Amino acid sequence: MKQEYTNETFLARWVANELTQEELAKFQSSEDYHHFKAINDASQQLKAPDFNKSAVFNKIMGETLEKKKSNKVVKLIPTWLYGAVASIALIVSFFYFNNDKTTSFSTSYGEQITITLPDNSKVYLSPSSKLEYLEGEWDTNRNLLLSGKAYFEVEKGKSFTVNTTQGNVTVLGTKFTVNSSNNFFEIQCFEGKVKVTPSNNSEIILTKGKAHRIYNNESESWNFNQDSPSWINGESSFKNTPISQVITALEKQYKIKFDATNIDVNKRFTGTFTHDNINIALKTVFAPMKISFTLAKNSSVILTYN
Repeated sequence: MKQEYTNETFLARWVANELTQEELAKFQSSEDYHHFKAINDASQQLKAPDFNKSAVFNKIMGETLEKKKSNKVVKLIPTWLYGAVASIALIVSFFYFNNDKTTSFSTSYGEQITITLPDNSKVYLSPSSKLEYLEGEWDTNRNLLLSGKAYFEVEKGKSFTVNTTQGNVTVLGTKFTVNSSNNFFEIQCFEGKVKVTPSNNSEIILTKGKAHRIYNNESESWNFNQDSPSWINGESSFKNTPISQVITALEKQYKIKFDATNIDVNKRFTGTFTHDNINIALKTVFAPMKISFTLAKNSSVILTYN
């Protein structure tokens, strides 16, 4: 048998109906196609909640042999088929679990959406961000995966955890913002109490009006008096924030790229910018910092000191 038909990548594309017509025709004309088809047909009948690797193997092999007997075909099963059974079973279970249980939301440049979770908690997802959770397990496990920035209004109930690459935030019922990106982790609590567990730092408890930030492994805390984040109402605000993060927010909002090689991106900015007008936004951010901006031929914005 040709090596390509035992390759898991090839099998995964076949199970997902992603083969080209030429690949599929060639595969169907091979002498081994009926083996794989029998395996796949049996796999599709499995119920995911009862998934067990050993049971799956035995079930598929049993049904495959029964089909062979009913067709009065006697042929020894090749050794490679046992590995194929396990591969296809795992591939099928992967597609089932990912397609059936994972609910995902994402935003593009300048886009903001409001998500209502199964318990009626709300999430305001900022531009260029992504949120995922397992809907089938939500009643017993309120866990989400966040990449980017979001504001949460959590209904009271069981523990509610937002997981990010920079750390986790756990609450029971409250309102808070999480902003997570490379070497940056910022949390603001607008109501109730949140427990923050950074990846490389000690646990922190925040109450209403408290905020905490970790930037390049340096921690800082401050107080604020807002009832909700300004960015959900068309204006991004910052307090002593590294200009690198302000630039990132501008890029996500206006779909532009900056060349910041000529400035110190660790300098801090306090202020706001509007989501409605790019020229006003650029002037509002960079004029107070005495930074000029010019458009380059590649459509990027070059930043330099005045």
